Amino acid sequence: MEANRWKKTLAATAIAGLGVFGMSSFAHAQGSRLLATSGVTEVGGSTGGGIVPWAVISGYDTGDEIGGSASGTFVRVPNYSLSSLGASVGIHNRLEISVAHEVLNVNLGGLSNLSVLGNQAGGLGVVATPSPIINLGNQTISMDVLGLKARLFGDILYTPYPQVSVGIKYKKNNDFNSNFSGLGPIGIPKFLGAASDSGTDFYVAATKVFLNGVFHRVTLVNLTVRGTKANAMGLLGFGTNSNNGIAGALGTKSDNSYHAELEASAAVFLRPNVALGGEVRQQPDSMRYPTNAAATTIGSPGTMKDVFIAYFPNKSLSLTAAYADLGPLPFQASNKGVYLSLNATF
Repeated sequence: MEANRWKKTLAATAIAGLGVFGMSSFAHAQGSRLLATSGVTEVGGSTGGGIVPWAVISGYDTGDEIGGSASGTFVRVPNYSLSSLGASVGIHNRLEISVAHEVLNVNLGGLSNLSVLGNQAGGLGVVATPSPIINLGNQTISMDVLGLKARLFGDILYTPYPQVSVGIKYKKNNDFNSNFSGLGPIGIPKFLGAASDSGTDFYVAATKVFLNGVFHRVTLVNLTVRGTKANAMGLLGFGTNSNNGIAGALGTKSDNSYHAELEASAAVFLRPNVALGGEVRQQPDSMRYPTNAAATTIGSPGTMKDVFIAYFPNKSLSLTAAYADLGPLPFQASNKGVYLSLNATF
């Protein structure tokens, strides 16, 4: 039943994305704003960079116009892959509504015969067992995101101060209580100690474009402050509960409070339609989990980073490629790989 719901959600998002793509191809995105001022789409569906929401409102529209975008994103690191389908609508360059469906695929088949035990010889032990009770191979975690963003004041180009927007994101993890390796109704997020399957992020973003910026080129800078309980963006649940899964054995403390995290983006336009930049995104460190097969180190979701290049051939399309670092993930301390995103704007 859960698989069918996931397939229906994915199919609906894909159909919506293809519909927007077709509309944009014919409409040629006739909004009044300048090329590339729409940004791209971050993995959570909002207008921004690849991993950070900006103050920019979806589309190229101003005043009495309505626009939007649809996107598909894929991130691949060893043993993990993240895909996201998103869509957003911008209303009068004032309000943005966005949706996204994210899927994290976990393929740690080499750890399928591991059992996590409590304190042994002064530390957590992970040992092989004749009868495996934890199968980390070919697991899937999906999450749905609904976002709302409102521009408070300013304009990224035409005011001496930044454009400032506030936003909220409601996130629902669909695999918090999935059947996991014969352990019953417990998914990877709960098994690692997450407290809840849903949470709401609150953020404020300030974005400014300098026409005579770095090396006399157009330069964009963005700073976002987010209040969140999400572990690994919510793919590993929200908050922590020391009574869930292996959290107690890992020394995890219960923590259901909001954490204020900083996020930043910067980009320089090498040409009017090509931007080179980078991003960083802090994450709460309340969740703890093994970061290698021997569990000799314990980690938590760390700072995400990327270096990207974005190409805007016209107002209808943009393509972003990046080298991304997702920070520590369960049983893998280093997670670096390729990020690709196609964005259609109408």
